[in-house]
Amino acid sequence: MKKRLFSLSMIVGLALTFLLTGCSQASNENKKELTIWTFTDEAKYAVEKFKEKHPDVDVNLLFITNDNYVQKLISVLQVEKNVPDVFFVENAYWPQIKQIPRLENLSKEPYNAEEILAKQFPYIQNIEKDEEGIVRGLGYQGTPGAFYYRRDLTKKYLGTDDPKEVSELISSWDKVMEIGKRVYEESDGQVHALSSWSDIDIVESSNIKEPWVVDGKLVIDDVRVKELDLVKEARDTNVEAKYEVWGPAWTASMQKGSVMFYAEPTWGLPYIFEKNAPETAGKWGLAHGPKSFSSGGTYLAMYNKSQNKDLAWEFMKFYTTDEEFLKELAESQQYFLSNKEIDEELAPELTSDFLDGQKYFEFFVEAGEQVPSAPQSKYDNDINKLWTEKVNDFLNGRLKTKEDMLESFKTEVGHNFPEIEVN
Repeated sequence: MKKRLFSLSMIVGLALTFLLTGCSQASNENKKELTIWTFTDEAKYAVEKFKEKHPDVDVNLLFITNDNYVQKLISVLQVEKNVPDVFFVENAYWPQIKQIPRLENLSKEPYNAEEILAKQFPYIQNIEKDEEGIVRGLGYQGTPGAFYYRRDLTKKYLGTDDPKEVSELISSWDKVMEIGKRVYEESDGQVHALSSWSDIDIVESSNIKEPWVVDGKLVIDDVRVKELDLVKEARDTNVEAKYEVWGPAWTASMQKGSVMFYAEPTWGLPYIFEKNAPETAGKWGLAHGPKSFSSGGTYLAMYNKSQNKDLAWEFMKFYTTDEEFLKELAESQQYFLSNKEIDEELAPELTSDFLDGQKYFEFFVEAGEQVPSAPQSKYDNDINKLWTEKVNDFLNGRLKTKEDMLESFKTEVGHNFPEIEVN
């Protein structure tokens, strides 16, 4: 009898095992899969939140270091093998990537992405479109700029730390230059108005009217030519501190208090200033400078032969329109959004202790509306590097005049890009 009961229990157990295994396999087979490539840690947070709302989706998130990311992405798009369903692209590379004919047309049905763009800042909308006006990606981040200033320094040398008053005092480059010369003298050379010539470049490069290349020809916008005079004046009169951006002296100056103004975008708050000068909380403010500008940003795009377009679009919509997620992202991580409607809703209540209680979302909403739409070309990232190299040669005396610098720049562009006509 015991043997029979034991045999019966074994049979029942095996049956249950097969039944559960079968259910498990069926469950796994019903799981939907989405593959995403990224170069930024930001993606992990969004993916986790997306999975909470979509537990039936397995997300394969592949993180690739930024140095290798773009080339790998271009390679798989060109050969159309192992292409992810969704991929992140940094603003610097986006003009190049969005022209590759492997990105889904998001203007057409069922996407109708213009409905999402209508809620974004105008300058972001223009970046998301290709040369034919077709939406190829969605930006989830708003990146208008500000002049981050040390309140203790403006109080001492300008007599005020009020954001509106400081904004008026630096509303033109002439005013900035005048302040810089005076502050350097009064501080016995210990304090500079600007950290680097890049504080001028980041502003002026957002205000160009022509991209680097138009109809196959190199174009040097008048804004860039005039910028050379500004940076030379700033260098010769010690208005800028000659720091190398992202270098140790540059980051140390934020903690030290040897620079009054830094021109940086929204993400500069958590990733530059709070990170490098945590002990200076409460000593900072945001002011509008001579011109409105933006810098950086990241875009999401979809492979046009993806087998999971519905899921890919669901993730892209989630990252750009889901109110619950976006509000949590903004509030918990000080993340300024491309969706200006949510930014505006949060603006009256979001303040920063690091900025001495300033309503920073309110500031950036105002700034974002004023940002111009700077035109782009697929050559921008590479030519920008050449421009930076030649400006440094000019400022450090290796190229004696502005004319020498421009000629050397043209020659370098011609050597690197023989397909571009250089006059």
